[in-house]
Amino acid sequence: MGSWVHPNCDIDNMFCVSLLSSMGIVIVIFTIFCGWYLLLKSLLRKNKAPLPLGTFGLPFIGESFAFIRACKANKVLEEFLNPRIAKYGQVFKTHLLLSPAVSLGAPEGNKFLFSNEYKLVQASWPRNVTRLLGGGSIFSKKGEEHKQARHVLMAFFGPNGLQSFVPRMHKTTIAHFAQFWEGKDEIMAGNSIKHLTFSLAMDLFMSIKEGPDFYSLQHHMKAYVAGMRQLPLNFPGTIYRKAIISRENLFGTLDKVICCRRKDIEEGKISTCPDLLSILISTPNQEGHLATNEEIKDNILSLLWAGHDTTNCTLTVILKYLFLNPHCLQEVIKEQKEIEVAKAGALLNWDDTRKMKYTWQAIQEAMRLQPIVQMSFRELLQEFEYGGFTIPKGWRLFWQVGRSHMSPEFFPNPKTFDPSRFGGTGPPPFTYLAFGGGPHSCLGIEFARTEMVVFLHHLVLNYEWSMVDPNEPIAMDPFPTFRKGLHLKIHKKRSSNFL
Repeated sequence: MGSWVHPNCDIDNMFCVSLLSSMGIVIVIFTIFCGWYLLLKSLLRKNKAPLPLGTFGLPFIGESFAFIRACKANKVLEEFLNPRIAKYGQVFKTHLLLSPAVSLGAPEGNKFLFSNEYKLVQASWPRNVTRLLGGGSIFSKKGEEHKQARHVLMAFFGPNGLQSFVPRMHKTTIAHFAQFWEGKDEIMAGNSIKHLTFSLAMDLFMSIKEGPDFYSLQHHMKAYVAGMRQLPLNFPGTIYRKAIISRENLFGTLDKVICCRRKDIEEGKISTCPDLLSILISTPNQEGHLATNEEIKDNILSLLWAGHDTTNCTLTVILKYLFLNPHCLQEVIKEQKEIEVAKAGALLNWDDTRKMKYTWQAIQEAMRLQPIVQMSFRELLQEFEYGGFTIPKGWRLFWQVGRSHMSPEFFPNPKTFDPSRFGGTGPPPFTYLAFGGGPHSCLGIEFARTEMVVFLHHLVLNYEWSMVDPNEPIAMDPFPTFRKGLHLKIHKKRSSNFL
């Protein structure tokens, strides 16, 4: 019996053969195209400098764990940077906090980054920090938006704005010593001073004294700050998730405060000496636009974080170095006694704080040895060559203070506490980075300087102190924090006469 064949079978076979032939042609063309593309890419790469040496570490997380571990141990330079510099050179690549990153040498790299802001690079925070800061924060803004925001904030943080607040700082500091130091033989200075710097920020930023709003913001601030050095793992139970939740709670309190302040301004109840919140609400930028509530909340929260935590850490560090260097402490006391005599019991003013030159030099030297902010990132806006290497667009570049702060080339005997380094013309340009540099340099430098010298004025004139453990270790959390809270023994010099 003959087999029966469907009449369309030959047609189907012909179609299949045709289809396979077409696919074969497409594959050949695609292969040729890919080959030419790879060849062209290789030829073009031959005309470019190579990428920096280094390693990206593990997939996704890169070298983030090693970096965070070194940060927490307060040994970024010793345990993270120096081994890689020794292996790969002054310019090397790594992968930190979900992004390729390149470390540049100092001070040349510092100069390059600060001089090319808005041109080749722009300020860039890791994703975990960006989410917590918010898009309205001055720390998140870039280019013209950053300039506009900084212009408004300088109405408060500039010398003209701060001058009227010095007597207010003075009174708050007096109250602090009366509450936390008076009548005590020992004190946990870390907690005490942190309460002072938070009180100053709350008072001068929003005119909030101790009460429900004060304690609510203080409580949630701790968890919020803890998320700053965590990978952005937004899962239940993680420190980062707790930070996100705390941010929402902080915003809830700030919403109420802003609403009440807007009402007071509308009713003409605004103070003749406005605080930061009133300035943010009522001061337009250079284009005539007022800040939105979201921008106000983002900035208040960011500046509360930066404005009290960093100052608190600096003051605890200076207490350590003044105790360990009594000859420098005597110079500070001498300077403050001269100012005390000249004041004859009157409140300190702006001009008095500018006369505290040696005190300020001692603070700067403490910040050189123990920087509060140890590094910062910039995002590359276009591919370019640096130091004989090609660095692709979108990568992050970072500076780290220890690369110059601890260099004997710029600071002879770098481990020695010597405030005189900051006399005269001071250190070479782009070597001292305690307050950053370029357009994104620390906005609150004069605010921090003023509250610190006012604190030290009262401390050195009225108290002697010693560290219970002179070798107490410091961890980064995320700023320098004494592991035991800086336990001090204190002794009152004379009867309380805080004026």
